[in-house]
Amino acid sequence: MTKNWNCDGEHCANAAGQVRVYPLGGGANLILCMSCAAHENRYRQQRANETGRQADWPQVNWFNCEVYGEQQ
Repeated sequence: MTKNWNCDGEHCANAAGQVRVYPLGGGANLILCMSCAAHENRYRQQRANETGRQADWPQVNWFNCEVYGEQQ
């Protein structure tokens, strides 16, 4: 198993890949690599389909997320 130690997820594909801030809402965030962000989006899509409440399970575009640790 590959683990990016800067990522909060467990589905990493690259041990040294870029991580970004994945907003959860209400001020909460995850720091995720691209693979883990994709996994989170699949999970959110599945939950939205199960509950029928798309608005409660928004998905986040990786390319719109802020790069974690990058100076503004």
